[in-house]
Amino acid sequence: MHRFTCTALLVALAAPLLFNLRSHAAITIPYSAFPEKEDVKKVKKVLEKYTLTHTTSEKRFKSTSRTFNFLLDHMPLTTAIMRELGLEKYEITRRDDGTMMSDDKDGVVGTFEPVFVSDKRRILYGDGMFSAGLLGDIRGESVVVIDYVEDDSEVKCETAVFVRVHGFLAPFVRLASPIIRGMVSRKSASMLTASMTLSEQLTTDPGRVYERICNSEQITPDDLRAFRKEFVREKALVN
Repeated sequence: MHRFTCTALLVALAAPLLFNLRSHAAITIPYSAFPEKEDVKKVKKVLEKYTLTHTTSEKRFKSTSRTFNFLLDHMPLTTAIMRELGLEKYEITRRDDGTMMSDDKDGVVGTFEPVFVSDKRRILYGDGMFSAGLLGDIRGESVVVIDYVEDDSEVKCETAVFVRVHGFLAPFVRLASPIIRGMVSRKSASMLTASMTLSEQLTTDPGRVYERICNSEQITPDDLRAFRKEFVREKALVN
């Protein structure tokens, strides 16, 4: 049962709600605009045979679309900053082949990738494993849809998560979906808070964030340069 972040990274599930996937997916998933047709097949398999799904109502936080896009475009850096600032323990890394790996530090690990990207929407696909104690490892796939727009010095964000559990445990997961949704909601609340806090700090005082991360061993020199180029004015670097 793979879990993502809005980032959003960055996935916010503070108020999960079960809904009719068939009508929703037909309206909101732009399959014809996917760059890779193979990704269409992977996403459709999850949406057509999902085990459970969650959505969130609109969340607003002080930021800009540019800042939010940067965080979504640099997920390994985003999670490294969150760890450095003590906002979240979630970790995303990028392998040499470009594949992104995620680890929520609570038993969920796997790979994920963006399959559709625009200035107002991200669709992510993930394939991962959940260590379920005596039940062993449970494999699952997920699709995360993040819709957001800048509105009067704030960003409005809505998310939807679809999870497909493989194997004989899938019926039990579906039966226990209210309990699982509550668990995911509680875990994701931490990520939501971290995402909003970081976005707001980068909007109001990016120089201070830079001061706290510039000597971090968790952040690569390339990522630090990208952050500095995007957020920090030259005069703030003189020290």
